[in-house]
Amino acid sequence: MRILIVLNYFYPYVSGVSEYARSLAEDLAAEHEVTVLTGQHASDLPKQEVVDGYTIVRAPILFRLDKGYLSPALLSEFRRLQKQADVVNLHLPMLESSLLAALTSKPLALTYQCDMAYEGSLLSKMAVWGVRRSCALALKQADQVATLSLDYAESSPFLQPHTAKTVEVWPPNRFGRRALKSVDSLPDAPGSVAPNEIRIGFVGRFVKEKGIDVLLDSMAHLSDLPVKLMLVGDFAGVAGGSIYDEVKSKIDRLGDRVELLGKLDDDDLEAFYGDIDILALPSVNRFEAFGMVQVEAMGFGAIPVASDMPGVRATVRTTGIGSLAAPGDPEALANAFRNAIEQRKTLSRKTVAERALEMQARSFADAYEAVFKKAQAAN
Repeated sequence: MRILIVLNYFYPYVSGVSEYARSLAEDLAAEHEVTVLTGQHASDLPKQEVVDGYTIVRAPILFRLDKGYLSPALLSEFRRLQKQADVVNLHLPMLESSLLAALTSKPLALTYQCDMAYEGSLLSKMAVWGVRRSCALALKQADQVATLSLDYAESSPFLQPHTAKTVEVWPPNRFGRRALKSVDSLPDAPGSVAPNEIRIGFVGRFVKEKGIDVLLDSMAHLSDLPVKLMLVGDFAGVAGGSIYDEVKSKIDRLGDRVELLGKLDDDDLEAFYGDIDILALPSVNRFEAFGMVQVEAMGFGAIPVASDMPGVRATVRTTGIGSLAAPGDPEALANAFRNAIEQRKTLSRKTVAERALEMQARSFADAYEAVFKKAQAAN
């Protein structure tokens, strides 16, 4: 198939949405002709390049609006590229989604990543209203819809009317092959937490929905334990702005109990996952629909602690490993960490990794091929 994947932000921009789409493009490129259309979010990025067997086309941005942007060039490039495609795959939320859906008669498969939450200034809330309305219209026009988890879909007012054409496709573990090679070398005996340091890791952009402030506040409820918090992620180049300045005082007050590592490449991130005891995902709103980092970290033996929210809780519920906490509650999060610390004493890293790999029994590419074929049949 000739597949056109469209989303607002893509590699080298890093987010859950962009990494999901990058894994999809890489996996599909082995058997299909794949083109990714996205915005040129940094002026020094090439407008077109071939990466890992697929083509990236970046449309110049006219101006930015909070987390989004307007790009007439994206529309013109879409009209050109969709003519050559056998199937079009839009990754929502996108402001342009309804217009793009109307501009093509090709089989249309949407990947619904998350609902957008009303937050921020009045202008931001108006922008969110526009995106939500556009997504609702695009969903009506779609031939098939892929969602990250049925748990999330069943709670989404946007997806509920379209259950007949909605399919669950769990996010891939992009470290799956690398983790698989390392499983046999992981400790096979139940591991006790180091008496001098319990390492809790966080991986994500420094944005409000990730609950970083809640994570930092939870440390006050763990003062009796030798806990060290290790933060990985971009705290500068974030679309819509980073909250680093808002949480810097909390970080400073924790002193050597917190370490800010910044953005890591895959090799360093792999080592990080293998070094932490617990992976924290304390998200606070529906911008977070799954949290792929949970499965990535489990592949190297770390135990997840996540917010008890639709989609986000799916990994803990499915594997039976980890602990859940009420979103936005630092004390509840601290208690979830205590539960995970007890699990760490009885579960080997190898057991955790093997359970994570069981979640990826079906090929990500195979699942999407089935979605695309259903879209073609319905078109």
